[in-house]
Amino acid sequence: MLLLPLSASLSDAIHLYEKGEFKQAITVLLQLRGASPDDPDVRLWLGKSFLKVRDWDSAIREMEKAAQMQPSAQNHLWLGRAYGAKASHVVFFSAPGWARRVLKEFETARTLSPDNLDARFDLLEYYLEAPGFLGGGKDKANTEAQAIAKQDPRKGHLARSIILSKDKKWDLAKKERIQATVDFPNHAAAFKDLADFLFDRQDYGGALQISRKALALDKESKGSQFIVAAASIQLRTDLEESEKLLRSLASGPLTDNDPAFEEVYYWLGEYYLAKGDKAKAQEAFKKALVFNPEYDRAKTKV
Repeated sequence: MLLLPLSASLSDAIHLYEKGEFKQAITVLLQLRGASPDDPDVRLWLGKSFLKVRDWDSAIREMEKAAQMQPSAQNHLWLGRAYGAKASHVVFFSAPGWARRVLKEFETARTLSPDNLDARFDLLEYYLEAPGFLGGGKDKANTEAQAIAKQDPRKGHLARSIILSKDKKWDLAKKERIQATVDFPNHAAAFKDLADFLFDRQDYGGALQISRKALALDKESKGSQFIVAAASIQLRTDLEESEKLLRSLASGPLTDNDPAFEEVYYWLGEYYLAKGDKAKAQEAFKKALVFNPEYDRAKTKV
């Protein structure tokens, strides 16, 4: 647990959040909210912290306030994500109402900031997953992919790959990500996106090779470090390097765009299994479940 000065700031709370100390972050943010109840940034980070401890209703309350105070794309996007978390944890007959709220907030974020690619990617995923009566549709997803590609051609490849993967057109989805590395050979994220795909398709050798290329281009990429470690563990190679990478990730900070703490601890558990230390593996898997009690991979291990 991190010790903070009595007069902690928003930056202190964000530091706690990115170190995985979500309950401490909430304590600080509640104090800040008391002192500055009309600060939308405090409300947003408090909502994000409540999401991490799976208090959906509190997260929604804070993010609704943030969006009301400051109707920015970011605030509406996160409110939509909070509604989405709630939708996945309610009884079936009430889920459609929450899903419609998700769509409304994502589309509001896009309207407020058409160049916000996070909003467009969240919409693309929503359109792919939701049935037509809830506003979903592949044609809408394709429209988002076109808009993304127009703004950022590299991410356009990623968007098209996501759509192709939804249709299980794995070879075409892979080609899109390969083409991104051809078009942007000096862009670490292009290689990291390809490595993610290969890892998900259980091509661990390919994932390791490509993620090392990504890491050579950007040694600070925590996503690339994570794939290097996980792929190496699957291949039972360079295990000591894998532990070092995962320990570094587990110490934080991890942003919302980095691997989640539960994923890091899960793979630490797999590392210990590879080393034959079942007791430490169990500790790591249980730690993963502290961060996310619904993390299925870890649940099967304890």
